Amino acid sequence: MNTGIVMIILTLLPGGDLSASFVNTDTLAECEQRLGRIRPILENGKVGLKEAGCFRSPAQFDYFDHDPPADASRHSFLIELAGDLASVRKLAAPEDCPAILEQADGSTGKARYCATSTQDMTGGGD
Repeated sequence: MNTGIVMIILTLLPGGDLSASFVNTDTLAECEQRLGRIRPILENGKVGLKEAGCFRSPAQFDYFDHDPPADASRHSFLIELAGDLASVRKLAAPEDCPAILEQADGSTGKARYCATSTQDMTGGGD
């Protein structure tokens, strides 16, 4: 498994669902530097920031578009965060995620999220 660094940002959508943004970086230092510039904008902006961090993960994503088309398709993901590790699994449909969360062992110390994104996974997912 080729593990890299991915910045994961989870924000609240108007209906209460979560939106995920992903940025792959070469190093943890690069990720933290970029997140340091972005976090104040998110915290002081109009988006509801749920989670933001840099994580070790094999997941790879296509380019983050700051202004995707309004009708851009959304992809569904189960995101599990534990310490500095992230597991991201692409799902066939958003409705698949809640059932997976219900079956998950809640005692593992992982934060689990169902989210959608205009970005697609290009490799390395779980």
